[in-house]
Amino acid sequence: MSSEKKREEEKIEDKEMPFWDHIAELAIRLRVIIVALLVAVVIVMVIPASVNDLWSVFFGGLEYKPLVAILLDKMKNDLLPPGTTLIGGTIEDPITLYFEISIVIAFVIASPVIAYEVYAFIAPGLYAHEKRFLKRFVFAFTFMFILGVIYAYYFILPITFKILFIFTEIVGAEKIFTIRNFYDLVFLGLVSVGLFFTLPVFIILAIKFGVLSTEALSSYKRYIYVAVFAITAILTPDPTPISMLLLSIPFVVLYELSLFIGKRVEPKE
Repeated sequence: MSSEKKREEEKIEDKEMPFWDHIAELAIRLRVIIVALLVAVVIVMVIPASVNDLWSVFFGGLEYKPLVAILLDKMKNDLLPPGTTLIGGTIEDPITLYFEISIVIAFVIASPVIAYEVYAFIAPGLYAHEKRFLKRFVFAFTFMFILGVIYAYYFILPITFKILFIFTEIVGAEKIFTIRNFYDLVFLGLVSVGLFFTLPVFIILAIKFGVLSTEALSSYKRYIYVAVFAITAILTPDPTPISMLLLSIPFVVLYELSLFIGKRVEPKE
């Protein structure tokens, strides 16, 4: 059976939808996504983090901590060295930060709903083998991003802050961060390292579709590694090479793994 005939058999047998029906379906999908985000924002910003706090809201006043406050406290306790002080900065910084971080966390909570709605919208136009590939790509991208976030949170960021405060002590300055400076640095580190870890997924994707070849990637490996070390030097804020190496070495390992997998998915000439 020819590949073209096989693809025709795999194609979904639903009738082709008119253009305005596609627009109507897109509007419905977007409405579900917006509602899911709004519900997640309310959960993060308003709902107390524990049953005891919820009891306090109704019977003991408004002395409670919402979920976002618990998460912010955990970041501060996990990442900042002892003796560090966080200050508000400008008067609007705490309020702005509260809303920004709540939206980010809400987006993470609602991400399964968002992913499903996007997939449900584009799936009717895909062949069966394309659906399988899309699922694998989404899974691989999500897994590598989460792996990068975990690696950044437990390895890179704690060491980065320790090194920064060593230099703070050397110059005789106080260990003081503004809350915006601290949390912006934390979220920038988490997101950038998470995305950095997804690069091998796109490398394998490019190899599979013939955009790149394993031979070319292997021959330019030295230059790629030099570029990676330069990029990680920019991404990591501490002036020592420790954080840079903590970020570069995993990428080198993942790059070699990408070449290994790429040779098995690379299309034959």
